[in-house]
Amino acid sequence: MGDRYRKSRFTRDFEHLVAGSTAKMDKTTVTKLTRIAQKTVGTICERVVAKEIDPKRLEKLSIIEVDEIAYRKHHKYITQVI
Repeated sequence: MGDRYRKSRFTRDFEHLVAGSTAKMDKTTVTKLTRIAQKTVGTICERVVAKEIDPKRLEKLSIIEVDEIAYRKHHKYITQVI
């Protein structure tokens, strides 16, 4: 099996911190905060998603709507997903 299936050298809490941070920050900021490589951030996110998210959660999903609204000049946007 590939590297991403091996046991992690990080704690579960640290991996959840990294994965949760990527939902709010860009990958570069997460790497600076946690002092790990960008590739490692991606690997951790893949591992957490594979372990924690039920793959059947979207089976009954039929429609996704995405809208982006400018709320100020100079490219300030709100992205809404329904």
